[in-house]
Amino acid sequence: MSVKEKVFEIVASVCEAEITNVNENSTIGDFPQWDSMGHLTILSNVEEAFDINFEPEEMMDLEDVHDIIEAVEEKLK
Repeated sequence: MSVKEKVFEIVASVCEAEITNVNENSTIGDFPQWDSMGHLTILSNVEEAFDINFEPEEMMDLEDVHDIIEAVEEKLK
């Protein structure tokens, strides 16, 4: 499974949405469950799935699915 597919899966799961409704432009507020707490849940699930850690400053910059995918790929290099 690619980073993109896994991030889509995590966002869909946390947001209780169909994975087909998630895309790289999906962002906070697109789904009722993706609020500030949902955002932290998504990021903690991403950290766990890829065995990485985001600094608090990094988390503030991750505004949409595309940003999350790029950040994960950068940490996996």
